[in-house]
Amino acid sequence: MPVTEREYTPESEPTGATCRWCHGTGAVQNTYAYVPGVNPFGNDAQTVARMGACKHCRGTGTYHSALDPTLENWRRDAS
Repeated sequence: MPVTEREYTPESEPTGATCRWCHGTGAVQNTYAYVPGVNPFGNDAQTVARMGACKHCRGTGTYHSALDPTLENWRRDAS
């Protein structure tokens, strides 16, 4: 059965500026690699991908530069 406009209810959009790193979803993919042994280049790496909260918007989907932990706020506060 096809979906008509009356049956479709879109999810709420985040208010404010949409985060450009997660595109408003609040989640990003993180990829981790593990190499057994002491030499990280000696063996093949085992990788795994996990979803996690976006570090720029803190998982809200709305970007505010004052809340971005990746920015160096001490430079702005010092001046």
